[in-house]
Amino acid sequence: MALISMMKIDFQKIKLPVQDFDSMFVLLLTVSIFAPFYFSVAVTCGIAVMTMMNCRKRTKAFSSPYSKFLLGFLIVPFFVSATYSNYWGMLYAIVILAAATCAFYVRSVMTRQLFDQVMDLSCIASIWCAAIAVFQKITAYGAAPRYRPVSAFHNANCYGMMIEFIIIIAIYRIFTKAKNKNFYLGVIGINLIGLYLSASLSAFVATACAVMTILIFKKRYRLAVGMVVLAAVFISVSLVFPSIFPRGLEAIDSTFGQRISIWTTAVRGIARHPFLGTGALSYQMICEQLGGYKTYHCHNLLLDTLLNFGFVGLGAIGVYVITQFKLLSLRFKSNICMDMNILFLAAIVAVAVHGMTDVTIFWIQTGMMFVLVFSSTGIGSEYLERKLRLPSLIPDYAEDVKVRPAYLKN
Repeated sequence: MALISMMKIDFQKIKLPVQDFDSMFVLLLTVSIFAPFYFSVAVTCGIAVMTMMNCRKRTKAFSSPYSKFLLGFLIVPFFVSATYSNYWGMLYAIVILAAATCAFYVRSVMTRQLFDQVMDLSCIASIWCAAIAVFQKITAYGAAPRYRPVSAFHNANCYGMMIEFIIIIAIYRIFTKAKNKNFYLGVIGINLIGLYLSASLSAFVATACAVMTILIFKKRYRLAVGMVVLAAVFISVSLVFPSIFPRGLEAIDSTFGQRISIWTTAVRGIARHPFLGTGALSYQMICEQLGGYKTYHCHNLLLDTLLNFGFVGLGAIGVYVITQFKLLSLRFKSNICMDMNILFLAAIVAVAVHGMTDVTIFWIQTGMMFVLVFSSTGIGSEYLERKLRLPSLIPDYAEDVKVRPAYLKN
């Protein structure tokens, strides 16, 4: 009895790091992104199912403009894939639906404090991933000196894109939490080692463009000029001493030739089914039929979207993307969460630049990492989103209540 009395704990006085289940789910999703992709898929699908089963969460998640419109279209690729016996496409269609539902949920529950917790957790997890990459490189070096470590991700290019996001997140945190500047600088340095080992040329360029975006919008012009000089030195050294880099100029020649073959084949495939495409991962179905280079996707974001979902799909996705750009513009004009806006814009630049030569964003880990950055647009946007919704045929008497925007300045 004495032992039992000593073990009594006042649970009401315990302060947990997570105060609600919504925050717990978001943090769990963040951790799963830096584990093997099976965990990311499981957590994403679990959150999606939970959202659809809970009326309150479902209503809140799909309250943002055009979210229901986008989700409605994303059902179509499943049946398109079934029509062409694209079984992998059917499976991917289900995962895409789950990812979109999860994205809307995360955006609807995101707060400023939670967002910064997620960004810090991502920085910490990236250190572990870099350690794995170094270990993979060391253990494989004897048998395969040119081996490109993948860390906890699908391939080296996916790892490269994750590093793009982590570096701009660390820069964002330097501006928003300067007292921990040394830690975030360390995160950047460690991830630059990972970027070097991944040898992803597209990731190098995308990272540079994303970082330049942040520096220009933060009016750090001297740093921007310094980065241009550093990039010029990097290119010069690579020309003089190509052997010190995992992949030299010969890699550019070989990969460019492969991509020309892939893009040509993709255009021919798009011409066969231009309206709705043939479902996700269509390229691997047509590459042998049309004599193209054998791989899984088109290595170009625009071509892959057109081949998989057709011009109708591109239009549907485009409507939602344009709406988000309008919202981002309104947030800039209203001075709402400016540092978060700049971070999101830099992430878009990274995806767009990398998307010219690869589609690594169409992967569960990289895609959900982008979703976490995208979720910042849900913070303080309730008033602005009212301007983006289509007019309803049924009067909304709640409009009579005067709502004023809440400005969250950094």
